[in-house]
Amino acid sequence: MGRFNHQPALTAVTEGWQPNIELLKQTVVKKGITLYPDAAEQLTAVPNSTFDIVTNSHGAMPVKRIAEVLKPGGRFVTQQVGATNNYALSRFFDEHYEPAYPDNQLLTVMAQMQAAGFEILRAEQAYAALSFTDVGAIVYYATVIPWEFPHFDVARMLPKLHQLQSLLAINGRVTTFEDRFMIIARKLARRD
Repeated sequence: MGRFNHQPALTAVTEGWQPNIELLKQTVVKKGITLYPDAAEQLTAVPNSTFDIVTNSHGAMPVKRIAEVLKPGGRFVTQQVGATNNYALSRFFDEHYEPAYPDNQLLTVMAQMQAAGFEILRAEQAYAALSFTDVGAIVYYATVIPWEFPHFDVARMLPKLHQLQSLLAINGRVTTFEDRFMIIARKLARRD
């Protein structure tokens, strides 16, 4: 809230994960910000034509619903984790790995936004290198983002982890790529 310099009474937040909902009740709600608990991440409790701006960082994107909750001319700003995030490392551990959100790609999302009545003002994509110099760091990483490393189990992955250790000894690092994209869009006024 402080970073946006926006009046709390004119600010709202949605959240789907119950521990975060409880945290928000104890923090931002006490400052006057409206909280819309949203376990389904579909913005169903948010009234139509409510907001001048909607921001989204790594969250689900019900594009049509976002268009409905924005006022005409309202802005949507999002930064997303793309479908191919850490793809090579995920496939290294599981040769049958498929991304959890395969359609979360810049081109696909831009097309969805245009179809929902948005004008794309800016769209960019980046693939940032993420290097690991320790197998333990890779193990930790794989356990905290299970949607990219489903069914990761250290005991079962021991042969792969030994192989990574030998690659680290040769290269000094194992590199994967983070897939990120951002979009800034404006909701067009309705044409009747």
